[in-house]
Amino acid sequence: MRIKVLLELIGCEVELIHFSILKERTAFSSYDLVAVAHGVPVAIASLLVAEVSSEHVLLLAPKVENSEQLSSFSELNRLVPNAIVIYPFFANKEISTLLESVLELGSDSVLQLPTVLLVDHIPERLEKIANSLLGAHIKTITANSIRSAVSQAQGHNIDLLLSDFSLPDGSGIEVFVTLKAHYPQCRCLLFTSKPNQVSMIEAIRQGVEDVLVKPINENMLLQSVHKLWQTELLKRHNIELVERLQDTVDALIEKDSLLRVIYKHTPDAIMLFERNGEVIEANDACSKLFRLSAKELQVCSIFTLLDGTSAAKIKEKVATLNQNRQFSCDVYLPMEGGDGIPLVGSFNEIDHHGEIALAVIFKNVTHLKHKEDLLLEAKDMLEEQVRARTSQLEHAKNVAEAANHSKSEFLANMSHELRTPMHSILSFARFGLDKLSKGEIAVEKLQKYLSRIECSGERLLSLLNNLLDLSKLDVGKFPFNPRPHNLNNIIKTSIDDVSGTAMEKEINIRFLPPKSPLIIDCDEEQINQLLRNILGNALKFSEPHSCIEVVLTNQQEQAIIEVIDSGIGIPDDELEHVFTKFVQSSKTNNGAGGTGLGLALCREFVALHDGEISAHNNSLGGTTIRINFPLEGKSFG
Repeated sequence: MRIKVLLELIGCEVELIHFSILKERTAFSSYDLVAVAHGVPVAIASLLVAEVSSEHVLLLAPKVENSEQLSSFSELNRLVPNAIVIYPFFANKEISTLLESVLELGSDSVLQLPTVLLVDHIPERLEKIANSLLGAHIKTITANSIRSAVSQAQGHNIDLLLSDFSLPDGSGIEVFVTLKAHYPQCRCLLFTSKPNQVSMIEAIRQGVEDVLVKPINENMLLQSVHKLWQTELLKRHNIELVERLQDTVDALIEKDSLLRVIYKHTPDAIMLFERNGEVIEANDACSKLFRLSAKELQVCSIFTLLDGTSAAKIKEKVATLNQNRQFSCDVYLPMEGGDGIPLVGSFNEIDHHGEIALAVIFKNVTHLKHKEDLLLEAKDMLEEQVRARTSQLEHAKNVAEAANHSKSEFLANMSHELRTPMHSILSFARFGLDKLSKGEIAVEKLQKYLSRIECSGERLLSLLNNLLDLSKLDVGKFPFNPRPHNLNNIIKTSIDDVSGTAMEKEINIRFLPPKSPLIIDCDEEQINQLLRNILGNALKFSEPHSCIEVVLTNQQEQAIIEVIDSGIGIPDDELEHVFTKFVQSSKTNNGAGGTGLGLALCREFVALHDGEISAHNNSLGGTTIRINFPLEGKSFG
């Protein structure tokens, strides 16, 4: 029994089993320590040691004077030779140290032990009891009188008082009363040789827990101390639990109050309802949303408050709740005399007084729907802009491809146009040099060769001049010197410049001027070059013996020049493009050739004068080039 008490004092859970009730199926491996007392049959003990390591087996030896028990214990010791043996003469301190060593308990593993004040006027008995307590690792303070006890207790938190009933200067009850004034939780154990001397009523009234009869049995003392201390620990633990429970209750009440305040005053509408839709309760925001009081809401159903589609959607979700026991869905609240309110509901299954219910938080998403509509509208506008931009890019791509195609045609035509005069120049130069080397110096031949060289050179020079003019126009460096000029005279000069070509093809150029002169601000040289290019094209594509008319009129403050021929004409779908760089009419491109720069230069010259130029097919089968100049145009100065 002493081993059981010491194990309990160091915090072990001890199970006391008689060997007669042991069964083979008992799982002894779950125990950290097995103590086998003398007298247990070896056959029964063998069942224990088969499952427990010998290092965790204690053998309790009998007293020396019992020879029969010693003989039986020897067999038990041979069965477990490495077991730790505890003999009856071991002091409590030695046994406690062995137990801690076997169980490998550190200082943190030992349970809290009491602080004991031991009071006895007999020194031998005082020392013996103190050694028993100290052997069990119990802190013990000794005193031999009431005065000494009060003095020794100062500075210590006394948990238990062990006192002799009769003391030289009073009784143990007086010591207990004095200590309780300073240590209210202190418990008392009295011992006496004459139990009848102890007034049990007075002892119980003062709170004395137990009375032991002298002489004091060491095991009984430790058991009583253990019992008192366990009772005190349980009391303290219960007090601590009550305090913690009260703190928890207070915290729950405070939290519940806070949640009720939040629930009541939150701006989001919150509603509790049963699975059949009947409303249990709702907060102020919910009443405001549905425009009903709290009492009116409690007699409603959520399925009737919302529209039919929303109600069907919620019923379906409630009937098929997933493991998360929550869901969200869009619902719609119809309103009288106006548009309804779109809502988003977050639903959660809850336990309401033991019944399954649901809580929902409604959020008004009207502004989000409005933003969504705006986003859809912006998306449509953006898609339209993308389509328009794509169309523009496709048009730009087509224009670029057309320009690239025109450039390729221009390079092909230009190489041909440049090669032809250069070839003519080189050929007639070689002919002349060959004649000179042979001594054949016929003047007529040389004149013919030089005339051909001069003609080809002028053609080549004209091509280069057109390229240079176009390049200057592109970079804005072409000379432009507008002055007041008589447009009649400029036209006559241009006709005279091309008269030689007209005579060669026997084409008549007829000028039809207005009755009065037309004076405009213009660059005479540019207008002259412009008309020469147009007249040159008309002569190039007109049949011999035909007629070209140049008509000058004044219409609505504009000078209009029309060059009318009866040549091959221009396809209707190419009338606008013939003024583009490097572009020629499909008819002229396959006929008389050219670079496609002449009319492009003409358009640039007209643009410098803030005018307009256009091409039209006429009733003669040829082309009419119309040029408009403002009579009072922008100031060029």
